[in-house]
Amino acid sequence: MNPRSEKDRISAILFIIVFLLVVVIVIMVLKTVDDKRAAQAQNTEISTQSYQPPQQDPNALVTGADTVPTANPYESVNALPTTAPAGGNGSGGSTYTAPTQAPAPTRAPTPAPTQAPAPAPTQAPAPAPAPTEAPAPAPTQAPEVAFTPVQMGTGSVDSETPTGLNIRAEWSAKAVSPTQVEVTVTVYCLHQTLYTGAYNPVNFLVDGQYASVYARQIESDSYEFHSTELASKTFTIDLAQGESKTFWINVEWEYGGTYSGVQLDSIECGSNVTLRR
Repeated sequence: MNPRSEKDRISAILFIIVFLLVVVIVIMVLKTVDDKRAAQAQNTEISTQSYQPPQQDPNALVTGADTVPTANPYESVNALPTTAPAGGNGSGGSTYTAPTQAPAPTRAPTPAPTQAPAPAPTQAPAPAPAPTEAPAPAPTQAPEVAFTPVQMGTGSVDSETPTGLNIRAEWSAKAVSPTQVEVTVTVYCLHQTLYTGAYNPVNFLVDGQYASVYARQIESDSYEFHSTELASKTFTIDLAQGESKTFWINVEWEYGGTYSGVQLDSIECGSNVTLRR
């Protein structure tokens, strides 16, 4: 027989015995705990039972040796003596009846105080609206009367050169408002055969106002005299109704060439003009 197998069997038997002992001990411990819990529950039930005092006949006589049971079983109160006090009805064998205690008066419940309703808030009267000042009426502007232009006069002035080439300034004036007058000056060239460049300016001077305008180019091979417009310009001068004014009109054409063998750098003309309203 193998010694190792024998040893293993003994170890297994010992393990089973130890296991069974442990199980028995656990069962005993659990039973002891259950017994203690049952005893505690029984004691709690006995202690919680209400005590019922013995019923006593209210007509029974109380002797001097007896005691009156109270609500607490462990307390007693000596009964009143059965013998009537001195000065009683004179019979020595009479007994004393305990007075019946009158029931305590029931206190009427105190009514809760009724809270008076809070007064409604009084709204302050709205302030009277401040008087609104009526806006001042806007001044009525007189309607403008349309002004009709009025023709006031015309005139002309010619230059005087030693050749057959000259200029003429024609002016016309008209009132365009109660205080203003427009003066238009148109310049013409008086010539026969003539060729001019495109950049020969015409200079205007009317009542101190100056302006320069390029003249029109002229190409003519006719031997007859012609009048060709060179330039035109309009000026505005101040002249109220009932007034008169005299001013100077001057025109200069920068010719810058030779005509009929005469060198003419410029040709000009001018005169005074008087206007009355």
